[in-house]
Amino acid sequence: MSWKSKQRYINPRTNRIKTNVLLQDASDLPSRHRNWQSFKGSFGGVSSYKVELFGYTIVVNLRYAFKHFQDNTYSENRQNINATLLPTLQDPLIVVKSTYDNQDSLTFYKPFRNNDDLLHIVTFQVLKQDDGKYYYKTLYDGKINKIADILVSTDGNTVYFKYEDFAEGSGN
Repeated sequence: MSWKSKQRYINPRTNRIKTNVLLQDASDLPSRHRNWQSFKGSFGGVSSYKVELFGYTIVVNLRYAFKHFQDNTYSENRQNINATLLPTLQDPLIVVKSTYDNQDSLTFYKPFRNNDDLLHIVTFQVLKQDDGKYYYKTLYDGKINKIADILVSTDGNTVYFKYEDFAEGSGN
């Protein structure tokens, strides 16, 4: 993690996350998409969303993504956060590179707040495939202890931090 991001989010005396700063940096939680048409429409009406970000090609199969918000590995209903996928891609707070199930992965992290000013932490993970592109895997409401690992990633793993300049095209 860069010294700028560590200075911003980690209290040097307690080594704990400054949740008040995360809350300040959080976006308002968008209203969920109630149906497939609304979800697909938010991505411009395409069935497969592809975007170049930070030197990486990210691909999202939108039908899979929409279904994943209803039926996923842990049988959680994630429909209430289905509208966070696009803003998390478009304006993440931090993106880190790591390995998941022996595959290179990127994790996009963006905090959101709801009407009660409760912090909703949402991450978006994509996995690298043989074609060199990163494909959507999951998005979930995380817990602050899991987020700590993302916030304290080393410089070598940090692809992007919103409040620090990173060289364009540094990805692989």
